[in-house]
Amino acid sequence: MMASAFVATVLGRQDAAEQLARYRAENRQLISSLQAMEHRSGQLSQALDDLSVREQRFRLVAGLPLLDPEVYSVGVGGPGGVAPMNDEFFEIAPELAREAGDVAVDIDQLLRRADLLRSSLTEAADSVGTQRERYQRIPSIWPVQAEGSFLSSGFSHNRLHPLLGLRRPHTAVDISADYGSPVVAAGAGRVTFAGSKTGYGRIVEIDHGDGYESRYAHLGRIAVRVGEQVRRGDKLGEVGVSGTATGPNLHYEVWVNGRPVNPVGYFLDSYRP
Repeated sequence: MMASAFVATVLGRQDAAEQLARYRAENRQLISSLQAMEHRSGQLSQALDDLSVREQRFRLVAGLPLLDPEVYSVGVGGPGGVAPMNDEFFEIAPELAREAGDVAVDIDQLLRRADLLRSSLTEAADSVGTQRERYQRIPSIWPVQAEGSFLSSGFSHNRLHPLLGLRRPHTAVDISADYGSPVVAAGAGRVTFAGSKTGYGRIVEIDHGDGYESRYAHLGRIAVRVGEQVRRGDKLGEVGVSGTATGPNLHYEVWVNGRPVNPVGYFLDSYRP
C-alpha cells in the first residue's frame, strides 16, 4: 500500500515537473514573441517619425501652421502596464507580464500617433485642394494664344496716349498679335461683362473671386456671355482693333481689391510664349 502511494507521489511530481517545464517553455516562447513584437513596434515608431517629418513639410506646402510639439506627444503614455501588487498575471509570470505591458503601451502609442498623423494629413490634403482651386482662379497666364505675340506697351502711371497725344495712366499691358488670335481667360472665374465700352471697344470682364478681376479689351469678337463660368485657358474672344486701338492687340488689365496692378507681376513664366 505504501509502495503504491510512493509510486503515485513520484508519478504526480513527475507530471507536475513536466507540466511546469511545458509552462516555462511556453512562457519563453511567449516572451520571445512579445520581444519580436516590441522590436517591430520600434521599427514602426521609426517609420512614423519619418512620416512626421514629411507631414510637417506637407503642412507647410498646404499653407497650414505646424502642429505644436505638445500635440505630437499625444502618443506618449497609454494604459501604463499592469499593477505588480494586485494583478494575478504578474504574480504567476512577472517577466511575461512586464513584456506584455510594455508591448501594450507601445501599441497604444503607435495607434495614437498614427491617428494624429492621419488627421493632420487629411487636413493638409483638404487645404491643398482648396489652395489649388484658388490658384486656378488667380489671373496668371499669358492671355493670347499666338506665337509671336509680344508685350507692346507696359503698365504705366504716366504714358503718352498714342491717339490723344496726352500723358495719362495706362493701367494695363498691351499684347500685340495677329488679328483673330485667340484670347483666353488668365484664370478661372465668372464673366461679369461682355460687350462694348467707350475707349475699350469690345471687352470681356471676369470676376475671379478673392478680390481679383481681369479685363480683355480691343477684341474683334467676343465668345462668352455674362454669367458664364470659365476655366483658366478657356477662349473669351479674338484679338481685334476695336475701341481706341491703333492696331491688332489685346488691352489686358488685372485688378486686385478695386485697384489696378501690373499684370506682368502675375504672369507664370511657363505660360509665356
